[in-house]
This record gives sequence, structure tokens and C-alpha cells, in this order.
Amino acid sequence: MVLPLCHGKRGILGSMNMKLLPILAISLLVCPPLQAAKLYRWVDDQGKVFYSDKVPPSEVQHKLDTLNQQGVVVERTEAAKTKEELAREAELEKRRLEQQHLIEEQKKADRVLLRTFRAEDDIFMARNGKLASIDAKIQIVRGNIRRQKIRLAELQFAAASMERAGQAVSSNQLQEIENIRNQINNDYQGIISQEELKQQIREKYASDLARFRELRNLRPEQGVVPERSDSPYSLLDTLVACSSACDELWQKAELYVREHASTRMQLLGRSIIMTHPPIKDQDISLTVSRIKREGAIEEFFLDIQCKDNTLGDEFCKSATVQEIRKGFRGLGQGGNAAPEKKPAEGAGTP
Repeated sequence: MVLPLCHGKRGILGSMNMKLLPILAISLLVCPPLQAAKLYRWVDDQGKVFYSDKVPPSEVQHKLDTLNQQGVVVERTEAAKTKEELAREAELEKRRLEQQHLIEEQKKADRVLLRTFRAEDDIFMARNGKLASIDAKIQIVRGNIRRQKIRLAELQFAAASMERAGQAVSSNQLQEIENIRNQINNDYQGIISQEELKQQIREKYASDLARFRELRNLRPEQGVVPERSDSPYSLLDTLVACSSACDELWQKAELYVREHASTRMQLLGRSIIMTHPPIKDQDISLTVSRIKREGAIEEFFLDIQCKDNTLGDEFCKSATVQEIRKGFRGLGQGGNAAPEKKPAEGAGTP
């Protein structure tokens, strides 16, 4: 233990001994007023206690007590933090700030939610309105696809007639056929994107509804308010993802189309399989598009089209067509879920 001597002289460094405490007290009393200097106490890394009127530079990192002439602690300086401790404190402070930011953002979102909606019905109406708007866009795109299919059939028929007559099909005709094929495939990609957007909207409003009920202390209603939509299904129900053996799955998709479509094959390629548009009320026209995603992921999308009239629309909602949707989804699981084909009464192959 380092003991201060009168007139500022330092003692000898050594281990602390309880017997030396009276000596320390006497030394504090006998020193003249000139020596009313500060006395410091610290504990080193080995747990030894030291006293001195000066702190060696090698010891400044320890917790330091400043004593008065009566040996009472009048000031305490905490030990200097290590780099690791400083880093942990900085990281903790960063996390706290992030947490506080999230809390403020949640409060802000809650205020907007309560200002926007006064009742649960308002949330349902907003959700259904957005879904209906997207459905309208999808129907426009599907209408364009119908017209493109008809135009493609006309071009293909004209090209076949020219070849049978020994005439060469012009490059412009071939280019138009290729452009329509690409446009149909692009339109189907657009439909998938719109259906994915619908799913995001459903999830968002479900989250908003749960939070609204929590803020207003409301109990969930019995049952769920249905969407206002004419479609009893999501087009994503016939979306199959593929990451390996995709060519094999594409062959299965072709067989599936041939087995379940009631119209003859119109187009067969590496990115699209399509049968002719429906003619009769209970015709089933199938189109499968092959869409590449990021990496090695591919998606096969089946679209089912019925006759564009009231009877055709009703037939597309029937159990027969729903089984075709379900069966195509099963192709991604080995195809075991595919139903047996049930030809509709009066369905023909033009």
C-alpha cells in the first residue's frame, strides 16, 4: 500500500494490511495544513488496495476514490472503460435509438390508422375497393389476351393456307406471329404481378384490422367480411414454381393441357403452350406460360378461359374447372393430384 508522508513525500508500495489503517489515520492528523493535499485510493487488477497522493499513469484506468483528511471519500471516478465495453455501449445505444424510432413510427402509423378508419366496415370497404380495381385491370388484360389469341389463330391459319398453296410466308407475317406470342406471355406475367399485389393488399388490411381492433379494444367479428369479387378463386392458385427438372415439368404441363383442354392445340413452344379460344359454352381453353424468375427459379402459370358469355362464365366457376386448377397445382408435387378428365357435355374439338 502506498502511504503519503508529510511534506508530499511518497511512501513505499506494498500490500494493504488492516493494521496499517491506524497509522494512516495518524499520518493524516500529524501532517501540517500545508499538506492538505488530496489522497487517492484504488484497487489494481490483482485486487490490492493502494493509497497515494499521486496516481501513477499506469493506474489511471482503475476506479479512483478521493479521500479527505478524515479518510472519507469525497469524490469517486469510475474506472476507464475498455474498448470492448465502449463498443458494447455504443451498440446498445444504437439499438435503443432504433427501438425508439420504431416506437415513434408505430405511434405515427396508429394515429394515421385511427384518422383514416372510424369503424371496421371502413377497412373492409377500402380493401374491397382496391381489390376490385385490380380485378378490373386483370379483366382488361385477359380481354386483350382473348383478342390476341384470335388474331394469332387468324395469322396461323393464313400462313398455313399460303404454305399449302406453295406460297412463302412473308417475314412481316412471321414477325407479327412472334410479337403476339411474346405479348401474350408478357400479359400473363402482368396478371401474375397483379395477383401478387392483391395478396399484399389482403395481408396489409388484415394487419390494419387487427391493429385497429387492438387500439379500439374491439373483439373480432364472428366470421370474415368477404371480398366483393366475382371470382371465387385467385389466379395464383394455378402458379407452380420450379427450381430443378423444369424441362420435365414442362413436358408434364403439355400433357396436362392436351388431356384437359376441350379445344385443339394452337401453339406449342418453349415458353408457352396454348389451345384455341373457346367456341362452345362449355369449352375449356388452356394456356400455360413459362416465366423465368431470378436465379434458377421458373414459374409455370395455367390460365383457363371459357366462352365469353354468361354460360361460359358460370361454367368457369364449376367444380369441373376447379378440379383442373387443383390438378395443375399438383404437377409440382409429382402430378398425383391431377384429376381424371371429365369432358363437359356438348364440348367439342373444332
